[in-house]
Amino acid sequence: MSYKILALIGEAGSGKDTVMQETLKRNPKLHEIISFTTRPPREGEADGVNYHFVSGDTFTWKILNNEMLEATCFNEWFYGTGYESLRSDCVNIGVFNPEGIDSLMAHKDIEIVVFYVRASDKERMLRQLNREKDPDVHEICRRFHTDWVDFADLDFHYNEVWNETKEDLDYCVKCVEAASHRLEDRMG
Repeated sequence: MSYKILALIGEAGSGKDTVMQETLKRNPKLHEIISFTTRPPREGEADGVNYHFVSGDTFTWKILNNEMLEATCFNEWFYGTGYESLRSDCVNIGVFNPEGIDSLMAHKDIEIVVFYVRASDKERMLRQLNREKDPDVHEICRRFHTDWVDFADLDFHYNEVWNETKEDLDYCVKCVEAASHRLEDRMG
């Protein structure tokens, strides 16, 4: 069995989730990958929609039983993609971190196209500050520093797209859609 994945990466506040949601609206044939995490839901998040929120024991069990394609620890919480989150009969789309991309690329049964969604530091900061009623400024700063390290030296091929304006968002979605059509053409 093989899988086709459109993977979106980007620093916090770059709009990678927005790009994914807009792409899904325009192309309902795509399958959204719902990752697993051990962290509690944030304000407005729902189990099975944003993530599969599981206990540490359940996450560990999935890893030990080879049910996870990739897994990582971030800020003392675990995140990962389970095989059950993918479909082989259509193109899958999801948001990942660079470490997750490295893990996915190690699987011979996965064809992956990566889009690095970018935005200026100012725009990213404003988005994160406006995301919640009472944002944790220290957490936002921590994410900025972590992203600076994690995205400093990407060693895999990616397509870079900027997401500052509504026009940028539209262009990002068109680029991701075009890649999804190319992957669909290679299915079967």
